[in-house]
Amino acid sequence: MKKRRGSVRPIPTPNREERKIHYGIDCADLVHFAHWEPGGEHVKSLIVKNVVMKTQKIKYKLPKTRFFSMEFPETVTLSAGMSWTIPVTFRPVAKETYTDVIEFTTSFGKFNLPIKATLPEHVLEYPAAVDFSLCPLRETARRIFQLKNVGELASSFEWEISRPFVITPRTGVLTPGQTMQVAIEFQPEDASVFTANAVCHFGDRTQWERSKVTQGLTVYGIGKYSHMAIEGNNKEFNFGDVYVGRKAEKKLVLVNNSSVSCNFKINQAEKNTDPYFEFSILAGTVAPGKKLELTVTYIPVASGISSTDYFDITSVSGNTIRIVCYGNGVGPSVTLNTKLVNFNDVPASTTVMRPIYIQNNTTIDAFYQFLAEPNSIFRIDKPWGTIGPNSSVALTIKFSPVEPINYYRRVYCLVDNQDALFIDMIGTCYNEKRRPATFHPRQLENYKHRVTNGLWSFGPEHLEEMLKNGTIQCDDGVLRFINKEKHKIPQILDFPYNDGLVSSEYFYENTGSEKAVSLLDTYIDFGSCSKYRIIETQVIRISNNTKGKMSCVWYLPGDLNNEDPVFSVTPTITDISPRSTVEFRVHFRPKTDNSFYGQQLECFVYFKSMRNFRLVNEDTFTPPWCLTPTVAGNTFPAGEDTFIPKIEFGATRLDFPACHVDKTVYRTMKITNAGDTPVKFAFADTQFAYNVSLSGSPVHTNFNAGIGGSTPLSFHGGAPFSVKPRIGLLHKNESRLVVFRFSPSEQKTYEQGLKCYFNSSLSNNYLQTKQDLQMRGIGAFPQLVFENQNTLFFKPTCVGTLAQKPFYARNTSRIPITFEWKIPTLFSGFVSIEPVRGILKPNSSIALSCSFCPALDKNWLLRIPCYYSHAHEENELSHESRNKRTTLTVIGTGADACITAEPQILDLDAILVNTVVERDILLLNMSDCDIFYNLEIYKLVQDPDEEGCHKEILITNNIRESEIEVIQSMDLLPARSNHVLKLRSCIRDQVRHEFRIYYIMKPYGKNIAAKTSLHLPQNKNMFHLCDIKVLGVHPVVRVTDIRSEGVSKSLLWKYFSLENFNEVLKSTEDLTENTLGVPELEEDFDFPTEGVTGGEYKEPPSLDFNFGSAPIGSPASVVHMSIINPGVVPVEWVYYFPNDLEVEIENWADPGDYTEEQLHTNLILDNGLFSITPKTGVLHPGESTHIVMAYNHKFPGLHKLPVVFKLKNGSTRAGKELVLYYVGYTIPLEQKCLYLPSSHHPFNPVSIGTSNPPIQTYRLENTGLLTLNYTIDISPLNKLKSENDFEVFVCKKSSGTIAPGDVEYIEWIFRPLEVKEYSVDIPIMTDDGQTSIVTFIGHGLEEAKDHAIPPVQILPMVNQIAVLSKEHINFGSIPLGVQLRELLVIRNTSDSKLSFKWIFPASAWGSSPCICINPTEGFLYPGESRFCKLIFSPAEVTRIYNLDVQCQILNETQKVIPYYIFISILIVPYSGGI
Repeated sequence: MKKRRGSVRPIPTPNREERKIHYGIDCADLVHFAHWEPGGEHVKSLIVKNVVMKTQKIKYKLPKTRFFSMEFPETVTLSAGMSWTIPVTFRPVAKETYTDVIEFTTSFGKFNLPIKATLPEHVLEYPAAVDFSLCPLRETARRIFQLKNVGELASSFEWEISRPFVITPRTGVLTPGQTMQVAIEFQPEDASVFTANAVCHFGDRTQWERSKVTQGLTVYGIGKYSHMAIEGNNKEFNFGDVYVGRKAEKKLVLVNNSSVSCNFKINQAEKNTDPYFEFSILAGTVAPGKKLELTVTYIPVASGISSTDYFDITSVSGNTIRIVCYGNGVGPSVTLNTKLVNFNDVPASTTVMRPIYIQNNTTIDAFYQFLAEPNSIFRIDKPWGTIGPNSSVALTIKFSPVEPINYYRRVYCLVDNQDALFIDMIGTCYNEKRRPATFHPRQLENYKHRVTNGLWSFGPEHLEEMLKNGTIQCDDGVLRFINKEKHKIPQILDFPYNDGLVSSEYFYENTGSEKAVSLLDTYIDFGSCSKYRIIETQVIRISNNTKGKMSCVWYLPGDLNNEDPVFSVTPTITDISPRSTVEFRVHFRPKTDNSFYGQQLECFVYFKSMRNFRLVNEDTFTPPWCLTPTVAGNTFPAGEDTFIPKIEFGATRLDFPACHVDKTVYRTMKITNAGDTPVKFAFADTQFAYNVSLSGSPVHTNFNAGIGGSTPLSFHGGAPFSVKPRIGLLHKNESRLVVFRFSPSEQKTYEQGLKCYFNSSLSNNYLQTKQDLQMRGIGAFPQLVFENQNTLFFKPTCVGTLAQKPFYARNTSRIPITFEWKIPTLFSGFVSIEPVRGILKPNSSIALSCSFCPALDKNWLLRIPCYYSHAHEENELSHESRNKRTTLTVIGTGADACITAEPQILDLDAILVNTVVERDILLLNMSDCDIFYNLEIYKLVQDPDEEGCHKEILITNNIRESEIEVIQSMDLLPARSNHVLKLRSCIRDQVRHEFRIYYIMKPYGKNIAAKTSLHLPQNKNMFHLCDIKVLGVHPVVRVTDIRSEGVSKSLLWKYFSLENFNEVLKSTEDLTENTLGVPELEEDFDFPTEGVTGGEYKEPPSLDFNFGSAPIGSPASVVHMSIINPGVVPVEWVYYFPNDLEVEIENWADPGDYTEEQLHTNLILDNGLFSITPKTGVLHPGESTHIVMAYNHKFPGLHKLPVVFKLKNGSTRAGKELVLYYVGYTIPLEQKCLYLPSSHHPFNPVSIGTSNPPIQTYRLENTGLLTLNYTIDISPLNKLKSENDFEVFVCKKSSGTIAPGDVEYIEWIFRPLEVKEYSVDIPIMTDDGQTSIVTFIGHGLEEAKDHAIPPVQILPMVNQIAVLSKEHINFGSIPLGVQLRELLVIRNTSDSKLSFKWIFPASAWGSSPCICINPTEGFLYPGESRFCKLIFSPAEVTRIYNLDVQCQILNETQKVIPYYIFISILIVPYSGGI
């Protein structure tokens, strides 16, 4: 193929890699000359290498310019891998840039290699654009790129860029070849798309303006909000009950739903919160579309702590999520199997044992300690220890009494992180000389009730005297005052919570002025002593606060074993007078040096009258008291260090549960001596000058300085923290529990340090000798606040309508509170708050709902009081404190409102029955408040009592039941708004309906929880909204014209039963409607159709469409029919052939054998014997359509096809249906045919009593090709005559001959006797042996009925060449002898000359014609019209004339087959006989 001129392909200039691939040559990208001066000669070597496995021949062309020169080109052969060095010489003549190319020719083609000589210039290289893509708002994104000096000169640079972009470094200097990292930061402030042009100026700073080069860099970035969410939208984390010392964890999954990364921080939302909740991550980043799992940990530090804290998860560029964490700290649940051990009567100096069990009911270890000495009267074999989870420990209690008295002691059992337990131990000791009354448990209970009743200060003898004089009485063993006014309630020293009752009792053991016996000195410390010196005795005082005489017995450890006790008391037994105090001397006799000593002594005090059972009254029995002072001492030299203690504390920080002011909480702490030497410990407040006992001097602790051995700070200046025991001794490897008490006196957070000194050392020579305990507690009053500064605003509310608004109540204190609303009676009718009362946990919120129902149109300002207080537990000891009050201010407005509708009267006009029609009604609320409403529909019906008046009947809002419905999607109409209602109507009968819609305002909507204590008004006042008018009409069509070539209109009207067809379609009933239910609606309508029963099905009526008969092979019989929609609504019509209605059968189904009828139908359908065009359509009001029906004469025989004609009746499957039997007969060529169009022939009705009934005719037509003879059997007429004794039917001719194509009219007379239907079956035989039976029917009427055949032509025919002004003339009933006239016009509609000729059917009236038309014949030129005068002169005999007059039209130009037009004439002469 030859190349065209000018299509030479240019030689490419590939880069180095492309040259390797396409040409197999490797060389430099270009030959570059630099650092040259004009006039010199500069040489560069170009190395060319063959990098393919094939030997190549290479040749070059010399550069075109004279400044570059090379050796004379020769072809060089390069083997694989070989190189060729080519010198290139450059000879410049001026200082300018030179460029050229070297053209190489290789075995694989040609390419150019550039040659370039450049001057030194400033060139910086960096990317053309930097894209940050998406960046979170208010966060900084950073991009780094390389800035390289690729020029030959040192370049100073300077950047310019606009916000929100920042570039660093902004200025600098780059030497040739140097590279620098440049950073661009992007910090968007709003969600927008940012584009900036960063401009870089670079050049020589000394000649900046002359050498400056400007180069751009495009920076893109998009600022976008981040959005963070919690998976599952769980914003509350309730840890429930968690054991102290354990931790509970919950997972928190953060989800970043945005397309940018989200940096978040987790902060506490409030100050002064407890650090019990921890997060595994406090700050981090969640990638776009990713998740991050965090762990929330709850670690309670004390039993009884209820923690509620709020945390904010904040993202800098997005939203803030507030979460709330709940948790409760709980301790173990340790119980004793009994609270009382009864040793009964025990001989002196013997030992009795009883077993008990201590049970741990939780899943954690529990440490316990019984506060009893190992050598006491009542001693426990395992006084302290640890109980495993869900396990128990068996204990043995030994009772070793010496003195014959009653014994009773309450031993406390301390449990770590739980309230203390106790066990009461009683027993009676006797000997041969003395036997006290037996001590029973019920006596102990009776005494406790006696103390409660204020009888603690009376001895047994006084009580007996008071019983005798009637001052007191005994009820079931319990003594009480008869006059309760004398009952003095004992002073309550402490107000603990229920979980600290026993701890409080332990704290106040043996103390108080209102106790029968008081131990004034609870702790005696001898200080530093020596066994070689006489030790000064100390004093213990015991007070008898009753009116009876008491005795006391001391029991010293070691008495039972006859050992010399270290501590002793004198006297050991003595009496105490009423209301007096006795001093006892305590002696300290240590046995070894450098030792610590400490013991708990026991002193049993009892009324002296209880020493013998003979002196004891059962009702006044009083148990003894056991006083347990603690004594201590040491034999270390004063001021010198002792053993180095090895102490372990359970905690160095003690957090107490929040406490109401003036109430008390308790908690325990475990101290363990991990060393092998005894350790003495002592607690001292950091703010209190500790006493000198630690330095060696003795110390006394009494009630005025402490509580049962607790710190003296408990009552010193109202100090809130105290401890018991304050001083104690730990033996080697021993653990014990210390009880701390917190009782705030004001509302604040208390923090205090408590020092614990060991081994009486004040110095800090050893770090382990001093431990600082940090105690923290919160004193609180209940505080209740409401959101929005205790103010609640309601928007304007309709009078009588309920408005509800939620709001939150917050307990800002750290203690639980209870609240109750007390709405004033004045406001109780229109405002309420739910719930009325409740309990709020510490620092928690509760959702409340305020209901407001204004009664008047005015502004409302309501102040609702709420009373709240500390939430007390059941049977809890508490102060008589008044409730606090806060007020919620409710501001609202009551307003009147109404609803209007547009339009006020909605006229739907005429709608098709069973058709769903939708219209819109616009509701307007022009008021300032929302309206809740319901709609009711009333139907207007004629009042039977008052003519012209209507009454309203309530109907259901359901289109199935009431033919109308209003779709009310919402029952709320907001203020200053509108809403569109959907109105649907489906009328089922052709009647005008009127409806009226009312609205009723209701107090609340269906979406409002109407849980309120308000008595809401039941408003049944109806307000008129709008009226609806609608007229239902049935679908209807009417045949206005029918034509077929060669057949008159009257005959076609009869053959196709069009009069009945129009009557049936005109009826106002659905021909196939269900008679028992609502018509089933189509599937494409969206209102419910379920539950509708079909009812009883009614067969549709049927009519014959008779196409007549013709010999086989004749042209198809084509009938043109025009139908019109005379109604006011559109109508859809359709023809269904049998195969259009068939259900498609699956391949696997067996259709069975076909019947003769099915085979006949299939023959017609398969061969298309009948056709209809079109088969469906829609007619709007006044529209008409042209339908063409055809019958093909392909097969001989009678053909009958059922065709369903249906008018689609609105939105239902039901409608007007007719079964039209399309009938046609095709005559075999050799067969005669007497065509009878129907097996029934109705005569025109005749009025009864007519003396001279008219003659009527029956048409017989020979449609075959052979002449036939016929015979009418009139014998059935004779039978009918004999039955009625009257000749009803008369046939005037019973036989005859009809030529092919001719018609004969048989005259009949029908003379009815009464108004009824007469019928007779008449056989008609032909000479070929065929017999047809025709039923003649006649109706006797009081008045004859007229016929309605359209008089003029409506359908234009394609081949029609002339038309008549009238095609049907109905003269009606006329008397005999009257002459009638009618003017006809015949018009030529063709372009040719026509001739016309009238042909009169002589057989219709016999030999005397009564109709003539003038002129009888003539010519018509194109477009010409002629008048023809028709004259009718009836004969002397009454006769019904129903005949067709033919007009033969002949085209005189073409002389083709003549065209016939017909005029039908109907005349019923009136004989005057009526």
